[in-house]
Amino acid sequence: MTAPDPHTSFSLSAVLSNLKVGLCVLRGELGRVASGVLRGMEARQLRRRMDEEYAALGRRVSELLEADSLDAAGLADDARVRELTDDARVRELAGRAAFLRDELSRHAAGAAADRERHLARMARCCGSNGRAGEN
Repeated sequence: MTAPDPHTSFSLSAVLSNLKVGLCVLRGELGRVASGVLRGMEARQLRRRMDEEYAALGRRVSELLEADSLDAAGLADDARVRELTDDARVRELAGRAAFLRDELSRHAAGAAADRERHLARMARCCGSNGRAGEN
């Protein structure tokens, strides 16, 4: 066996401090990954529901437009546009689709804010331990 190098000094407290920081980072990142997977699933579900609402809206508008077989010039008719916008089902479907679109944007903003909070928490939790191990 070789004798330990006298110029290299490993203290048990420094090794344990580094291990603690590493485990802290690992725990935080695993939580972040799990959170990201769940957020992705929720976002896919919201997108699917929004697409269904837009499809239903499109079908309803198509039904209304085909009722009189309007040509391209007829679409600009104020009375016909008013009839489409006054239709309660069209307004309901448009409202649902708009709600889901807004929900998706809030979801994305929440994910970005969560990421920033996570990074700040990791810096507080693990960063201070790393600096303490360097002293």
